[in-house]
Amino acid sequence: MLGHYPHSVPNATLGYPGKPVNGGSNPRFYEFDDRVTRLVKWHPSGHGAKACYNELVASRLGQLIDAPMLRGIVVYVPDEVIPAEHKAIGAKQGFHFAVTRLVGENFVPARHYSEIENSTELPTAAVLLAWLTVGDQDGHNQYLQRETRDEEGKAKPTKLFLLVDMGQMFRSFNWTAENIAGPPAAYTIPPHIADKIIMPSLVPVMAKLRSITDNDIRACFTDRPEEWGIPDADATAGANRVIAWRDGIENVVRTGNPNIKKDGG
Repeated sequence: MLGHYPHSVPNATLGYPGKPVNGGSNPRFYEFDDRVTRLVKWHPSGHGAKACYNELVASRLGQLIDAPMLRGIVVYVPDEVIPAEHKAIGAKQGFHFAVTRLVGENFVPARHYSEIENSTELPTAAVLLAWLTVGDQDGHNQYLQRETRDEEGKAKPTKLFLLVDMGQMFRSFNWTAENIAGPPAAYTIPPHIADKIIMPSLVPVMAKLRSITDNDIRACFTDRPEEWGIPDADATAGANRVIAWRDGIENVVRTGNPNIKKDGG
C-alpha cells in the first residue's frame, strides 16, 4: 500500500486556471515538483468510487502488452496550491490520479484514422479493451496525440491514436468483488476500431497477453493510496477477474466480434 507521505509521489506545486475541453470528470492541469505538467483526475470522483483506481490499474495492465494509451500515476496535491475555482468543482488535498499533459484533441474516427502513424497498434488497443471489458468507449474516449518529444525533449510533430478514460473498467465505476465474479463472456470491441483491424492481427496480441504471469497482473492491483478505500478483497477479486479473462481472451474476442474481417481483402 502507498504510505501517507506525500513526497513518495510527485507533488503538485501549481494549479493552472481554466479547464480542459470535454473533461466530464472535471480534471485540471497542475505543475509538479518533477517539472512535469499533468492532468489530474480527482478522488473521490463524481463518476464513482473506483474511477481513479480503475484508471491506475488499467494503465499498469496496458503497459504489460504495450497498449497505445495514456500512462498514469498516483500524485499528491496539497491544499495550498489548489485554486479556488478548482475547489469549487470538488478538488481537494490528497492523492489523485494523473497523466502527463499532451498536445492533441479528442479522436474523431471519420477524420483521424487516415492521419495516425500507429495504426499497427489498433489490435493491441482492441485486445486491451476486451480484456478489461472497458465500458463507455463506443463513440469517444480515444485521443489523437499531435506531438511527442524526441530524446532531447524537443517537440516532434506526431499523430498517434491513444486510449484514454479507462475509468469504466469491468464496465463500472463502482464494481465490487461480488459483481465481477463469473466466467469470461463476450465483449464487443467499439465498431470504429473493429472495422480497422483483421482477426489475424489480434492473434499475436492475444498470445502475448496469455504469456503475462499471474504475479505481474496481481502487482498492478496492489499499490494504491489507503485514502481511496479500496478493500483488499476487491483488489484480489479484480486481479482474479483479469487473470480469468486473460485465459479466455480468444473466446471473449471471437464470440463478441463475429464481423471482424478474417483477412485484409
